Amino acid sequence: MATNFHGRHSANVERPRGIDQLGLLLCAVLAVGITTAIAAFVAVWLPDLRPLLLREDGIVEMATAVFFATAAIGAGISVATWGLRTPLLLAGLIGFAEFMDETSFGSRLFGFQPPPLYGGGQLDGFHDLLVVAFRLAHELNPLFAWLLVASMFAISAALVAFVAMQFLKGLHGDPKRLSSHTLLLAHFAFIGLAQAIDISASSSHVMSAMEEVFELDAAILLAFYVLQQSSEAWIAYGGRAPDGAAGLERPFGVLSGSLGAANSRVAPKRPGHPHR
Repeated sequence: MATNFHGRHSANVERPRGIDQLGLLLCAVLAVGITTAIAAFVAVWLPDLRPLLLREDGIVEMATAVFFATAAIGAGISVATWGLRTPLLLAGLIGFAEFMDETSFGSRLFGFQPPPLYGGGQLDGFHDLLVVAFRLAHELNPLFAWLLVASMFAISAALVAFVAMQFLKGLHGDPKRLSSHTLLLAHFAFIGLAQAIDISASSSHVMSAMEEVFELDAAILLAFYVLQQSSEAWIAYGGRAPDGAAGLERPFGVLSGSLGAANSRVAPKRPGHPHR
């Protein structure tokens, strides 16, 4: 039974982690589905808006960068507030790295020239390392290159299947049994699909558009993962706070206790109320 801020037991205060996980998973799936559907509708039925949506530095790419930055900043704030937690640290580093990748390591923001890439192009993102691996494998044997692509698709498909199983488990079973890292695995699945498309079908406009949308989906999922992990930190730390100062107790608990003691020592006596 959970205990409320005044020390009394209350069933209304109890917040199982699984329920929050299922709710966030549902919201994330809905957001990804709506995003993908809108992008597909514009690409097929509104060709005049297609360049604005899917071009380099277009709406989809800028939204992707914003979500990655949001994930990185949100994870950093959570770590600073609740202390070091490995999932938040990992998500923050991933968000920062992918934000830098999406902005070409800042070259498009600050106007500097990135170094040349092996085989042509520019080294303006972490994904270009996969491009180099694909080109080197293709030079050794084209079969090796396509095995690399096939393995990326297979791993991404396996992750998608796992996430789908978790989603169905939450809908039809006990939501407490959900993996707490389902959203992160979903993020890896969409990033894997996007990178596999990038290195194997970069000349296709349709596949390039799918890559951009999958990257946006991955960014949305990472932001939801940071929100989930931050919520779990808030709930866990709030449950341990004896005076109800959830979250603020650790950074400010010692200071507030010292100030409280100091105030009690210097508080003046009121007339008519003798000291007992």
